[in-house]
Amino acid sequence: MLKLLFFLPILVNLTLFSQIGFNISPPKYEFMVNPEEIKNFTINVQNTTDSILHIKVYTVDWALDFENKPKYFPAGKLKNSCSNWIYINPQEFNINPGVSEDIRLTLNVPPLVFGDYWSMIFFESTPYNPSGKSMIQFSGRVGCTIYTTISGTTVKNGDLISIEFDKKNYTVKAIFENTGNVHLRLKSSMKIFKGEKMIYETKIDEQVSLPESKTNLIFPVETQLLKGEYTLKVSIDYSGNEILEGEKKLLIN
Repeated sequence: MLKLLFFLPILVNLTLFSQIGFNISPPKYEFMVNPEEIKNFTINVQNTTDSILHIKVYTVDWALDFENKPKYFPAGKLKNSCSNWIYINPQEFNINPGVSEDIRLTLNVPPLVFGDYWSMIFFESTPYNPSGKSMIQFSGRVGCTIYTTISGTTVKNGDLISIEFDKKNYTVKAIFENTGNVHLRLKSSMKIFKGEKMIYETKIDEQVSLPESKTNLIFPVETQLLKGEYTLKVSIDYSGNEILEGEKKLLIN
């Protein structure tokens, strides 16, 4: 996610900083840990601009809404947060042009935890400006997703609770409910049959489903459905004990 901050200068002399490029690697960590375990890890930051960047590093909580879009919250606000388990060193630093630097982090797992916990580590840049001259400043923010799963305590389970055809948007909508206590990655496909003949098939990109949440899966229908009766079939592989399958009859008048 990118955030643009504009500081409008009063002085005529203006230094323009228009490059916000920096990369982090990896973009995600998935840890399998035990209670009271300490795990050290690094995130690499690379300055791809021709200017010095000042980087701030901090954690936030996050969740997914019904449309699978992320929403962010202060660190430690959500019950499945591991934001406050993460120690960052350093929390602020300058990085020279073209330089790559490893940032050290430590995950301290508390006792009496089970299931799945998650956080986001944001790296936010601003141009380094020791001269004090007025600048137009562009701030870029990039996140590393952290999943912390407590070994031996997870339950993978889910249900396909509905399938509907949206005539207005010409899509098939399916709702998946994560009834377990660990995040899942959904691999979903949809087929349309007329009688015994399959006339259309599509897949959507893999989506994350968080525990105790519902995910809306939207399959575009890129073929014209003439008058008649059809069968919609949806399949969801969530890496559990079974592949979920459901079907629904559709009548086009």
